[in-house]
Amino acid sequence: MDKLQERAIAFRQLIDYQYVIKLGRKGQIYSFVIDFQKQDFFHLIGLQKLTDLRFLKRSSEYIFNSCLKGKLTYSMLEKSEYFDELGYRFDCFHLLESILDDNELIFKCNINSMRVYSNIKADYMLQNLKDELTFYIFTEKRSNADTQFCKSFFENSEKDYSKGQTKMTLLYKEKINKITGKSEIQYDKLSDK
Repeated sequence: MDKLQERAIAFRQLIDYQYVIKLGRKGQIYSFVIDFQKQDFFHLIGLQKLTDLRFLKRSSEYIFNSCLKGKLTYSMLEKSEYFDELGYRFDCFHLLESILDDNELIFKCNINSMRVYSNIKADYMLQNLKDELTFYIFTEKRSNADTQFCKSFFENSEKDYSKGQTKMTLLYKEKINKITGKSEIQYDKLSDK
């Protein structure tokens, strides 16, 4: 199977799920839901970096469906002069769900501190150590809904993006299958009280 199609299929499975997350800091509880939509795939896997490929100018949902069907392939992406910018993000994309399933560090993003490292504007950042690599997932509130979406995902062991960010305490995390209604409580510190 084509490498790009494999990653689209992995992301397609995530579309059926949402994560309910509750965080605490100084007596306050912050709650949000992360969900997934087809158009999220384009930016999350880094296709926006391949600016010289005309066929990527279509809608992000169309691009995702083309990847899913195998009409847009890895070898087509390799033709971009910017292909190397996809980097390790593409290779590790299959880890996205397992990183979200872990109960690692979560930070509330401070945009002013973030500017030192990146132009990413996000509400929350998940930091995860997996296979001795540090992964970051940034989330932001959807403009048309009351949920967060995964805006960016990458590995970077050279920069510590958590510096200057507000560390939150994970209190509760639940993964819900929106199709079946089945849920899995992955972490629950609230019921201990």
